[in-house]
Amino acid sequence: MKKLLQFFAITAFSTVIFAQQNFSLDEAWQYAIDHNVNVQKAKIDRTIADHKVKETIGIGLPQLDGQAKYNYFLNVPVQLLPAELAGGDPGKYIPVKFGQKQSMTGGLTLTQLLFNGSYIVGLQSSKAYKETAALAEEKTEISVKEGIMMAYAAVLITDENIKTLEENRKVVEKSLYDTNETYKIGLIEFQNVEQLEYSYKSLLANQQNLNRSREKVLMALKYLMGYPLDEKIVLTSTLDEIIRKNETLVDLNATVNTENHIDSRLAENALTISQLKLKLEKSKALPTLSAALASNYNAYSDDFNFLSTSQQWFNTSVVAVQLDIPIFSGLQRHWRTQQAKLEVEKAKLDVNDTKRSLSNKAYAATIEYNNAYNSYKNAEELIALSSSIYNKQRIKFKEGLGTSFDLQQSETQLYDSQAKFYQTALELIQAKTKLDEALGKL
Repeated sequence: MKKLLQFFAITAFSTVIFAQQNFSLDEAWQYAIDHNVNVQKAKIDRTIADHKVKETIGIGLPQLDGQAKYNYFLNVPVQLLPAELAGGDPGKYIPVKFGQKQSMTGGLTLTQLLFNGSYIVGLQSSKAYKETAALAEEKTEISVKEGIMMAYAAVLITDENIKTLEENRKVVEKSLYDTNETYKIGLIEFQNVEQLEYSYKSLLANQQNLNRSREKVLMALKYLMGYPLDEKIVLTSTLDEIIRKNETLVDLNATVNTENHIDSRLAENALTISQLKLKLEKSKALPTLSAALASNYNAYSDDFNFLSTSQQWFNTSVVAVQLDIPIFSGLQRHWRTQQAKLEVEKAKLDVNDTKRSLSNKAYAATIEYNNAYNSYKNAEELIALSSSIYNKQRIKFKEGLGTSFDLQQSETQLYDSQAKFYQTALELIQAKTKLDEALGKL
């Protein structure tokens, strides 16, 4: 029985371990790349773009089509022949039926595009479309990474906040017990006990609220990662590790390189597409040259004998070359070309504006980050000061040298500084994430 219980215990433990996974920040990001819905859709769009390129290439490859046709004439067509051919009077005609009641045709047609300006531009456009899909996938991954980093940090900060509240609760619980015992022997007023009981219940309520908030933030992280919402997850990166990576003041006068930023590359790609659209409109004025080879077999009969070996089939084969030359389109091509030129000008303006916007965004993000950094450092100092004040005031209160009002004030000051510290830590990470995104380093 003992061995059986051990077996079940080990099995249960193994099941729990298997059901949950450990993720560092980088591992959570990599998991999201493979499982996030938006990233998966972006990858599908990129695959569709690859297929679109191959589809466009196929337009210029040989095209082979087969045809089969069966005719049953309810009335055989009638033609009029001059009567004099049959010895009749000149100027008169004899109705004659040529052909038979049924006919069947079957054959193959091979066509090949030899030259078409629009096709050449289309090939270039399909590659630009493929590049657009690749850039869109990259931007989606960056957005998901930004969300993962913020959600991951929010969970860690909530965890640290919960730990701090638990430590505060234990301290207040001990003080409440000691004060209550002192009251029982008549050395202090009951008001002191009530004051500590008020603080204790407030801490419990804050703990409960924070635990629920943690589940909410953790669920958001799972969703962003594409992780099963009903399975457990363990975060292995620490808040200190993440903060250390983000504790660096940034030079406001540093040169910002916008060329490699994803938004800049998207704007450049949009300009390329606009230029290709202009090139496409111009190419429509060029001639189109194509060739075709067709071979058909025809059979005729009054009865359906087409499957018989005795049925006679007549072959017709032809090689054709066709040249289509656009001459006049009612000025439609001209005005479409003018519109395409204006779209190119708009795209050029977008490129310049995007680069200026990125520079402005990076400058603003630098200021926001430096402010967040200074606020975080100040919050660290306030934590140390408020902790020192509270500990001294608690000792005075315990020894009967301080009032409950003074203790409450120092306690409130400590809790406010703790809350401020965690808030500034989160703002520091968020500001650094936004800065990295603005600089194209995310």
